[in-house]
Amino acid sequence: MSENKKPEVKHDKQVPNNVVQLGPTKCSAEGCSKKPAKASFCEEHFEWFKAGLITKEGAKAADFEKKHYHFMKNKKVA
Repeated sequence: MSENKKPEVKHDKQVPNNVVQLGPTKCSAEGCSKKPAKASFCEEHFEWFKAGLITKEGAKAADFEKKHYHFMKNKKVA
């Protein structure tokens, strides 16, 4: 009774070079390099996004200074 054994074939595992990252690797806010936590923003900039200080692309709002002043004022009270 001889068993038919197939010769073992070794495949060299090659990493494809056409792989695209699925998610962002850093925060979308201007000049921030932290790891994103929510909606492609880090924790700090996500709060800014919710308050309307920055846009979803990460750019500052047109009236950033005024909004930032009120944001910081409300944050100190809370």
